[in-house]
Amino acid sequence: MQRVPAESAEWFMEWQRGVSAASEAFSGHLGTDVYPPPGGRGGDWVAVVNFEDETSLRAWLDSPVRRQWVDKLQAHIGSFDLKVTPGGLGPWFAGCMQGSGAAAVPGWKMVLVVLLGLYPTVMLLTLFPGPYTQHLGLAVSMLIGNALSVSALQWVVMPVLNVLSKPWLAANGEERKTYSRVGLVVIVTLLFGLTVFFHGLTG
Repeated sequence: MQRVPAESAEWFMEWQRGVSAASEAFSGHLGTDVYPPPGGRGGDWVAVVNFEDETSLRAWLDSPVRRQWVDKLQAHIGSFDLKVTPGGLGPWFAGCMQGSGAAAVPGWKMVLVVLLGLYPTVMLLTLFPGPYTQHLGLAVSMLIGNALSVSALQWVVMPVLNVLSKPWLAANGEERKTYSRVGLVVIVTLLFGLTVFFHGLTG
C-alpha cells in the first residue's frame, strides 16, 4: 500500500506500469492488480502482485531488479507498506512480514507455529468444556469444539504467537540458519513438554 500525493499520481502510475512489467519477466508471475484511491488521484494506492508459489515470490522480492524500482519509489514519494500473504496458512501470518524487505514465511515454519497453538488449544477444549457437551452427541459436540478452537486460534492464540515468533519466522537467509535451527529446537521442545503435561493430566 502506498500513500501518493495527488500531484504525484501521474508519476506513480507510470512507475507502477514499469514495475509491473518488470515483475512479469519473472517465472511464476500470475498478474498484478492495482486499486487506486477514490477519485483515482491522491490517497492510498494498493497493488497486489500474484505469484504461483513461494519460491517464485521470493525470487521477485529478493531480486536486484525489484530493489531498483523500490529505490525509485522511495526517492520520489517515500516508504510504503508491503504485506506478503502466501496461500494455505499464510493469512494467519500476513502481519508478520511487513516492510520493503519482507519475504514469504516458509511453509514448514507456519505449520510448526500453528501446531504449537493448535495442540494445547484442542487439548484444553477437550478437557473443558468437552465432557459437558458429550451428551449432545458426537456431531454436535465436535461442531462446538471446532467452532471454539478455530475462534480461539483466530482471535487469541495466533495473534500472540505471531508476536512471539516473528523474529524466528523472518530468519530465513543463509546467515540466519543457526537462529532458525535454534527456534526449531525450541518449538519441538515445547511440543514435547506439552505432550508430557497433558499425558499427566489425562493419564
